[in-house]
Amino acid sequence: MAFQTRSPDDKSSHRLRPSFTRAMTQIYHEGVSPASSATTPPLPPPSSPSSLPHLRSLISPGHLITRSPLFKFYRGFSVTTIGMIPYAGTSFLAWDFLRAQFLSSTPNSRPTPIADLCFGALSGAIAQTVSYPFEVVRRRMQVGGLTKPDRWLRWDETVKAVWAARGWRGFFVGLSVGYLKIVPMTAVSFTVWQGGKRALGV
Repeated sequence: MAFQTRSPDDKSSHRLRPSFTRAMTQIYHEGVSPASSATTPPLPPPSSPSSLPHLRSLISPGHLITRSPLFKFYRGFSVTTIGMIPYAGTSFLAWDFLRAQFLSSTPNSRPTPIADLCFGALSGAIAQTVSYPFEVVRRRMQVGGLTKPDRWLRWDETVKAVWAARGWRGFFVGLSVGYLKIVPMTAVSFTVWQGGKRALGV
């Protein structure tokens, strides 16, 4: 829905507003034609020497997309999963480091919500910077159905496309907008987490 835009040349575009159901329907029907599934060769018998290569092609992401359109909703899933590791790890590492460096370890010293907000905001900014290249690759793979609707974009070709377009800077395009979303979210999350711990006495 965020990617959908209206063409100024399309006079009927004002009648179709982006919606959840319309986006799901569009993704489900991306690039699938009856002819493509009809031309899929049958699986050879197990004794055939070409069985293994053909089996690999059948379980490939591109073939799964053709056979089951539901797999289209999982474009970029691997990048999302792997990108969670540096984001979550860096976020909590920065949070604990900042608290250890700037807060006294004496029993009478209690962190304030303002300090939690500041530490959480800085932790979110650091984590977003570290993990943002994964987000760029994920977005490219998710909208790959518009350019390559018949197959799954691979990691290597997506990374090469970003690098060829803008070099290393291409992996940080839109980072400032990411800060506007992630920094306040992380700050509030850590602050509410610490406030809940203080309220419960844990």
